[in-house]
Amino acid sequence: MKKGIFALLLMLSCAVQAAEIATSKAVLRGVDKVTGRVSTMQGAVGGQITFGALTIGVEKCYTRSPEETPENSAFLVITETKPDNSIKEIFTGWMFSSNPALSAMEHPVYDVWVIGCQDNEKPVVKTLSETVDERAEAPKQSSPDEVNAED
Repeated sequence: MKKGIFALLLMLSCAVQAAEIATSKAVLRGVDKVTGRVSTMQGAVGGQITFGALTIGVEKCYTRSPEETPENSAFLVITETKPDNSIKEIFTGWMFSSNPALSAMEHPVYDVWVIGCQDNEKPVVKTLSETVDERAEAPKQSSPDEVNAED
């Protein structure tokens, strides 16, 4: 019984030690559904990418070490510039490369998803618990009803 509890505690402690690596660039793929154009884009964390009528703000981008299960996650703020030059926020939240449908942007013309996270500098390694705490403090993802209520 004691060996089983010890093994369970050992597995749990290993899971807590899993680390995510903060990177300086996000790699995204976008599709213009009208023209069929597929684009691969890179954007700096803290910067913006323009894709058609969309402006994609990259707030954070994390990857995992090669020894772990592949995963890239990015916190994005996506706005659309309408023909009357008004700006509408259409997505705010985390996107994951391993499961794009988990937190997908819904738009009639454009699709955007995360391909990866890259870094030219030495990576900053964060433990899983630090990442969870940071994500809990991130701005709440708004629903389309909340965005429309402000218009």
